[in-house]
Amino acid sequence: MKRNVSILLILLCILVIFASILFAEEAKYDFRKTNWGMNKEQVRATEDNKLGNKLSYEDNNILGYEMYVYEKYSRCAYYFLEDKLYQGRYTLNNVTHTKETDYIYDYKFFKEILIKKYGKPKIMGSLPLGSAFLDYWVSWETFTTKIELMLTTDNNNALKLFLSYTSKELEEWVKQTEKKEASNVF
Repeated sequence: MKRNVSILLILLCILVIFASILFAEEAKYDFRKTNWGMNKEQVRATEDNKLGNKLSYEDNNILGYEMYVYEKYSRCAYYFLEDKLYQGRYTLNNVTHTKETDYIYDYKFFKEILIKKYGKPKIMGSLPLGSAFLDYWVSWETFTTKIELMLTTDNNNALKLFLSYTSKELEEWVKQTEKKEASNVF
């Protein structure tokens, strides 16, 4: 009997160690294989070696890649301010669907994936948008990151599905810096 208990305790310890390693690996990054505050060259190094990811846009504050996320075509953009990564965003369906319900299906598909990964959303909402459609929006938070999934319309009333990851620590700094820069223009 004592031997069985000892074996169970050893197996339990091994299981705890493996679970700790798995969770530590997952928590190691804030967005994809990056951490908030990294510079553009560090972020570029994490993406340039991946098969199928193609740099499609670059300026002083953005790196944009084309890729597939859960087998759906996507654009992934990394946003920088003063060469510090503060946000990553997927535009999840850049192909035009023929029906609005296809966009809603994609929204629900990604929402379920995020619920499995992060649990129940912190905030959920549907907002009236004109008379024809609703904006769908859900939000989660981790220790370092605010995550938002949003189905909305752009300026041309075209539906867009966005999934953004934003640094909680740098978010206020970004707002203050952009506000300061805007006031210096005049």
